[in-house]
Amino acid sequence: MPGRLFSAAKYYDVLHIHCCSGWGFLPAVVGVTVGRQLKKRVVLTYHGGGGERFFDKYPKLVRHYLTRTDANIVLSGFLAKVFDKHGLPYTIIPNIIELDETQYRIRESLRPNFICTRAHEPLYNIPCILRAFQKTLTELPESTLTLVGDGSQHSALMEMVKDMGLKNVTFTGRVDNKEIYRCLDRADIFLSAPTVDNMPVSVLEAMNAGLLVISSRVGGVPYIIDNIETGLLFESDNHEELSQKMLWAVENQTTAKDIIINAHDEVKRYRWDSVKEQLYIAYGFSA
Repeated sequence: MPGRLFSAAKYYDVLHIHCCSGWGFLPAVVGVTVGRQLKKRVVLTYHGGGGERFFDKYPKLVRHYLTRTDANIVLSGFLAKVFDKHGLPYTIIPNIIELDETQYRIRESLRPNFICTRAHEPLYNIPCILRAFQKTLTELPESTLTLVGDGSQHSALMEMVKDMGLKNVTFTGRVDNKEIYRCLDRADIFLSAPTVDNMPVSVLEAMNAGLLVISSRVGGVPYIIDNIETGLLFESDNHEELSQKMLWAVENQTTAKDIIINAHDEVKRYRWDSVKEQLYIAYGFSA
């Protein structure tokens, strides 16, 4: 890989590296090394909610490579705090998402139709959502839950639904990205319960589609969602609090609709027009 990158990078002025924790830091090692050898401008974007643990464990490795870049980009204030802690330079530039305004739908009322589009992997904690949904069903038996996606826990989650005797739960399996908005349009409230996260695009997609977002208060999520202003937050892995928020959303329609409108306005700052000038500066040229 270093050889191929070296050959290709000779024809470019800027190397933009994307990396994260663990083995995901390897692109930083290779990209920074090649970029410095070729005397190219090196821009690095650090992703993921596991940055603090990784930086604390390998401070010398991280410092060696992240002080040899021309610009480091983090997606939110969450990772900015990690960089501050280790004395590393950074610029906050959020993810860019392509927003299709035609996908935004104002709902006349919020029905207890819940959806989650997070991968079926341990860190996304889908079991917490299932336990919360079970409690919600006792108060709102007409509630539905759609789980979009796949992953290593997919079969176990289906078995969990069966063992809990849950009704009104639909597994769609993996869905093409182009079909995500169609799935979101059939729901009213988006659920997300990760134990670690940074800047989930799935949450932004739901906000853009006009859903009320309820998410665990972890990582970079509180930098996207202002509780009771642009969404609802609950403590990580607390299914009882999540269920309370789910019920609150249906019982407080007027406030919930105001939150949805605020969230849709908030999402506009992730558009290309809002982000491009910051990227141009990182790349070393003006618009």
